[in-house]
Amino acid sequence: MTVAEWIRRAALRRGAALAFVDGDRRMTYAQFNERINRQANGLIAAGARRGDRIATLTNNHIECVEAVGAAAKGGFVHVPVNFRSVPREIAYVIDHCGATVLLVEQEYAARLAEAGELPTLRKVIVIEPGVPDSEYERWLAEQDPGEPPVDVTGDDHFFICYTSGATGTPKGVLHQQRQSVAHAPVVILGYEFAAESRVLLVYPHNSIASINMFYVPAWLVGACVVLTDQRHFDAERWLELVERERITHTHLVPTMLFRVLECPRLKSTDTSSIVTIGYGSAPMPTERIERLQEVFGNVLIQGYGMTEVASIAAYLDKRDHLEGMQGDRARLNSCGRAAFGTELRVVDEQDRDVQPGEIGEIVFRGPQVMTGYWNDPEKTAETMAGGWMHSGDMATLDERGYLTIVDRKKDLIISGGANISSREVEEVIYWHPAVREASVVGKPDEEWGEVPHAFVSLHEGRTLEPDELVAFCRERLSGYKCPRTIDILPDLPKNPLGKILKTELRARFWAGRSKKVN
Repeated sequence: MTVAEWIRRAALRRGAALAFVDGDRRMTYAQFNERINRQANGLIAAGARRGDRIATLTNNHIECVEAVGAAAKGGFVHVPVNFRSVPREIAYVIDHCGATVLLVEQEYAARLAEAGELPTLRKVIVIEPGVPDSEYERWLAEQDPGEPPVDVTGDDHFFICYTSGATGTPKGVLHQQRQSVAHAPVVILGYEFAAESRVLLVYPHNSIASINMFYVPAWLVGACVVLTDQRHFDAERWLELVERERITHTHLVPTMLFRVLECPRLKSTDTSSIVTIGYGSAPMPTERIERLQEVFGNVLIQGYGMTEVASIAAYLDKRDHLEGMQGDRARLNSCGRAAFGTELRVVDEQDRDVQPGEIGEIVFRGPQVMTGYWNDPEKTAETMAGGWMHSGDMATLDERGYLTIVDRKKDLIISGGANISSREVEEVIYWHPAVREASVVGKPDEEWGEVPHAFVSLHEGRTLEPDELVAFCRERLSGYKCPRTIDILPDLPKNPLGKILKTELRARFWAGRSKKVN
């Protein structure tokens, strides 16, 4: 089975049903199928061949999803470029993957011109979303609407998602169609997708979540995906869309959900259509889980995973949240159990299973795990040692199979030889009623090697002194785990998904900036 076949079947069985909503634009599955056929056939006519990399540089619009569908039908490799990329970064991705075609939104055409020579590119198509007489629409209208003459299989390369590069040069994570097919039941079963579902997408199109948590599962069941501007998350706009489009499913990062809880419009918005709210990409304090359950009911599911495992590898489902609220609070600190089709273990540095409750690295195996890193066999071999994908995440696994993330390997704070989980400290800080966001990192220290340092932002209208917050932590944590210094900032830096950037926070350590607490 292939993604291409799922799109064909959706067009046959649910041709008149809505496939996408993009602002005022509506597109049915029959229309979507015809348009991606035209794009695939047009690219073939322009010289693109099976396995060629076709890059896109756009905002979240129907046109960028059409590129995903055309790749599935034509056997091309879809390469979404982060819309926040500067010219140098755009050039790196196009050069590294060897893209032969680029579909670029008019808004970003100038950046492309500044990217310099791009020798692999043979064709550039400019997109103006919603403009009927645009270059893209004229080109598309000239192409054959029939099924492309390509016998696509599950082994065809499907897309390359580039990682954020937080640990160095961005890596291109390669997935085949079979991996997206294997992952789709994780979302359909866990998140309860159905044909009548209306799914609100707030992630950028270059995210693994957009492809494997929204588009592909929706195509399997014939659900509708509602697109929204991902450049600046707006809680009021999100609530407006939930009410207007009768949204049933969505997935956000905790920071976004915090904004929703703070939004004045929340009380007057009809959110009764919501069936599932997923969250992930960053820890969710249990205090916020409680508030979300009070507001939305038992609709929460936490997904844990990464680009290399197609998206979700474990989840804390609705029943887990309900039982956690009823007394099993420790369960709310976990990220649940292995998802459908996923094997996971927690191992030591010799890849031996650790005992329940002991800290080790999470490793994965399953049909949805990546093919490898594009043009990087050494990194692929290192990450896939022994046939298991090594995540770099440190966790514990209990007797019931519940996985609790301790930290990224690089985020563990080692102070005087003792391991400190930054997540554990953050969890305590979030319980302070004045704190909106928190991030804890290791700060270099001559005596201890490093010590915990906290960055926090506050709820509007609240004040808090660093000494007060440290005293709050000392009542709830061992002394060596408590922050030694604290910065209170208006906001914490985040990536396009809303995940707090610890790399940027670590770079802020310079003389005289932080207030020392004795």
